[in-house]
Amino acid sequence: MHKIYFRADASGSIGYGHFVRTLALADMLKEDFDCTIFTQTASEFQKAEAASVCRMIELPSDESRFGLFLEMLSGNETVVLDNYFFSAGYQKAIKEKGCRLVCIDDLHDRHFYADLIINHCSSDCSGYECEEYTRFCLGPRWALLRRPFLNAGTNSGNTRNWLITFGGTDQYGLTSLYKSVLEQSGLADRIETVDTSRRLNASQMASLMGECGNVICSASSVCYEALACGCKVYAGYYVDNQKDLYDSLVEKNLITPLGNLLEKDAALPEGAEECGGLAFTDCAANYRLVFRALTLQAVNYTDMTPAQSFKTWECRNREDIRRWMTNPEPFSFESHCSFVEKLKKDSTKLYYSFFDGEEFLGSYDFTDIVDGETSGRGLYVNPEYQGRHIASMMEKYLECEIVRRGVRTLTAEVFRNNGKSIAFHLRAGYIKVGEDERFIYFKKEI
Repeated sequence: MHKIYFRADASGSIGYGHFVRTLALADMLKEDFDCTIFTQTASEFQKAEAASVCRMIELPSDESRFGLFLEMLSGNETVVLDNYFFSAGYQKAIKEKGCRLVCIDDLHDRHFYADLIINHCSSDCSGYECEEYTRFCLGPRWALLRRPFLNAGTNSGNTRNWLITFGGTDQYGLTSLYKSVLEQSGLADRIETVDTSRRLNASQMASLMGECGNVICSASSVCYEALACGCKVYAGYYVDNQKDLYDSLVEKNLITPLGNLLEKDAALPEGAEECGGLAFTDCAANYRLVFRALTLQAVNYTDMTPAQSFKTWECRNREDIRRWMTNPEPFSFESHCSFVEKLKKDSTKLYYSFFDGEEFLGSYDFTDIVDGETSGRGLYVNPEYQGRHIASMMEKYLECEIVRRGVRTLTAEVFRNNGKSIAFHLRAGYIKVGEDERFIYFKKEI
């Protein structure tokens, strides 16, 4: 089983958010991967949270922890980093070991050498400086939620019950400020607070949110937790890395906005409107597919070795593949090579082959790309590897590629008699938008 090493620290000064969201990711992946989380000297809370998820290895709290972690890497692991002190140089050192690298980041304040960047706070990757190979998991479809929140049912909480939480540190005393506001407002029959004096595990927190119709919090992961539990959320921000998520949630009408919590007196808007809901049911499946794809090799057609190119052509030329193509006729390897050469000068097309070692698994392409708008999409899977969810892995992984060009809508056309492909597209989130005598036409927002 492929190993994933998660690296996140927590303390009273840096908070617990990085550790909690990293552990949430480990929990989503633990059934498919051998997961271990590495953290500096752990609190009892951290030990208890990790106990039901995966192994935890403690590192010293001094600077030696950075070097010690590097020494533990063999080069065969996927490494997940979550904190702002993991510099570009440290990332590069991990990559030079031969590891796959994933960074969880919402500040984009340095160069990234990561294979994958996760930012569930924003749907915009334009602020990142990174390598050409870097892909992105952006926005609420990639929310880093712990299992009790992913499994949360319908909220049955009293609308006069309120929960106030501003994280594990709350250095500005926002919890007490907003508790006073609520007590004076006459809006609350019950007020619960979670702060430095009361820290709950994920199950306890989800249960409490299920009892409360309203949550007051900062624009952080707790917003997603509250929305997942069906609560009405009042949220603001007080540090820079909360602003992107705050703006996104306000734009989508998912929260009642409180603005910059440090620039004005604590208050609740009068006559706040009901905000929309947000579903997170696919988050865990999305991550499992992408991390499985990370263990494979996705190669741009223009970067393939001669052997890889030949295997791609060989499979594409099979009769059971050709019959579902708009061009069903066999073609020569020379013709294939000529097509690849033309791709080098065509910015509206991207073609990728997937390999597991030397084995060709499938091909995925983007065509008619309009940056910032739409792209056509096609794929095929080597029939020898049917049943291994290759199509789903390619689909989810390369969605993380095309967002770099601002594409938000994928389109596809499928032969009317290709029932297997039609079923796949519907499972993958496409909706039918039209049909004619030959094709059914689909599109999907990403």
